[in-house]
Amino acid sequence: MKHLVVLGAGGLLGRHILRHAPHAVGLDRVRCDVTDRADVERALEKASAVINCAAFTNVDRAETETAAAFAANARGAEHVGHLAMQLGIPALHVSTDFVFDGAKSTPYTEADAPNPLSAYGRSKHEGEVRFLVANPLGKVVRVQGLYGVGGGNFASKLPDLLAAGKPLRLDDERKVQPTWAGSAALQLLALLEDERGGRGGIFHVSCSGQATWAGFARRMIEKLGVAQTFTEVPSSALDAPAARPPNCLFAHDELHRAGLWQMPTWQDAQDAFLADR
Repeated sequence: MKHLVVLGAGGLLGRHILRHAPHAVGLDRVRCDVTDRADVERALEKASAVINCAAFTNVDRAETETAAAFAANARGAEHVGHLAMQLGIPALHVSTDFVFDGAKSTPYTEADAPNPLSAYGRSKHEGEVRFLVANPLGKVVRVQGLYGVGGGNFASKLPDLLAAGKPLRLDDERKVQPTWAGSAALQLLALLEDERGGRGGIFHVSCSGQATWAGFARRMIEKLGVAQTFTEVPSSALDAPAARPPNCLFAHDELHRAGLWQMPTWQDAQDAFLADR
């Protein structure tokens, strides 16, 4: 896209999108605070399309900073959706697997009803609703388990932690689909650029297969050639402030229906991430 604007470009996914869309304009929170409608209006003034990666992403901190989480994740999403609709430009808003409670025994489809367990999940769910009400042609893309070079989250730092032999405790219970941000970025760009029918709605983007974070780490130490120094524990042993859904698995019905599916397995994505380092 000639004048693509990426909001939240200082984050992990935003940075990877810009790697694959070098002509896009990337705006971090300093240059565009999505909670400020006037900021978003200025940012989109000359845009031909927008991807909104801007978010309050600290899941545990959202439990005590709930107002800030809802301002960014709900009101910010609404601003982007509404202004993109006014301008008549394609808009994609990034959401999360944490909108689900994880009680389902099979992967979640786009049609399954959200039931978030945490303040973060509730703020992201409200953002989905507000975005699509403001912009019925917009696309909500739920991602999960993101990691990549330069990421500040635990999964992104895992290779260095494992190589250093840090005594870690890793969840070997919660079902996840670890997703390299490089693969997710390419999938989001393909989805944004697809204009067949101009159909909006919700799409699930994650690598295929399933793992636990401990299983993700076990494969990684094999690839790195280092000893296992971490302990595999159940989710309850980690005692996190915010509840996590025990089943984070996605089905990808809408991407397959649109003929746009291009995500790798989590194992192939892990290899690409390690090579990217």
